[in-house]
Amino acid sequence: MSVYEQLGLKSVINASGRMTKLGVSTISDEIAEAMKNAAQNYVVIDELYDSVGKELAKLLGCEDVCPVSSASAGIVMSIAALFCGNDLSKVKNYYDVTRQATKNEIIILKGHMIDYGAPIQLMLEMSGAKIKEVGYANMSSTNDVESAINEHTLGIVFVKSHHCVQKNMVTYDEMIKVAKKNAIPLIIDASAEEDFTKYINLGADFVCYSGAKALSGCTSGLVECSTVEYADAMRLQYKGIGRAMKLGKENCIGLLYAMKSYVEHQGYHSEVTVSDLEIWNEKVNQIPGLSTRIIQDEAGRSIFRSVVTVDEKVYGINAISLNQKLIHGSPSIYVRDHQAKLGSIAIDPRPLTSTKDLDCILAKLKEYAE
Repeated sequence: MSVYEQLGLKSVINASGRMTKLGVSTISDEIAEAMKNAAQNYVVIDELYDSVGKELAKLLGCEDVCPVSSASAGIVMSIAALFCGNDLSKVKNYYDVTRQATKNEIIILKGHMIDYGAPIQLMLEMSGAKIKEVGYANMSSTNDVESAINEHTLGIVFVKSHHCVQKNMVTYDEMIKVAKKNAIPLIIDASAEEDFTKYINLGADFVCYSGAKALSGCTSGLVECSTVEYADAMRLQYKGIGRAMKLGKENCIGLLYAMKSYVEHQGYHSEVTVSDLEIWNEKVNQIPGLSTRIIQDEAGRSIFRSVVTVDEKVYGINAISLNQKLIHGSPSIYVRDHQAKLGSIAIDPRPLTSTKDLDCILAKLKEYAE
């Protein structure tokens, strides 16, 4: 029995993705051992943050990195660094500073005002900044962004996520050019992205990543910074609002070891491959009322999933009902249900622990046919 089952919690098969609500990912024995070693010893935390940041920067080829508790914390602390710089007095009197600041506006595309489990609006407002939405929900242009820049602009936030509107939106490279042209700091939320060098190399000032998603590491995050001064200003926030979102020593080390493994193995390699999915698709296609196909991630990442389309008239229930049966069954199976109202669910292979998970999902698909 897992420790969760000992607490009376249902076992879960995660075919949804690296989702915070499902515990994001599982870690390797190597990372777990490093975290255990870190947890059983003492260290000066300020020195740890600085040292791990420098080691991560070497691995990624950037100026400096600030370890954080999550990508969301990274967004808040990046903006806080813009407000305070390396002034400890400002850090300790943070909300007085933000209330009095003349540069206090964060520009963000309307199509990026998403809820990824929590509204990004709250992360921006938590920093004390005022939000300035630009463009429209279905389109935006660089002119929309530039027209919004004024003497009150503190920075720009760009969200690189499949949750965002994809069509007719300003792209990340266009946004970087606008930010550079107008000398405005740019923060990119790249939480689940798999490329840990692209955005910082293109000229972003802060790039926020989750340590638990593409890295498949522990609960943590990192912010790549374009300058050492920015990273120092972020780390200084641990003496202010960063205290409420501090990163423990064991998770800090877990983050470092996850990145070392990621770089050494040129990415994270799932236990379940696309080839495994294709074989599984063939079996699902034999179930009356179900059909499958492989698709690539909506945001263009090198992630491939199996989409299962449900013909209610033949299968007996629709995709929404099937999704609910999978969730409330035993084990509880979570799939990607973004398109359930349109008649399909999707299987993400990355979080699956083995092909046995696929076998279990197949058995439930057969069982729930009416």
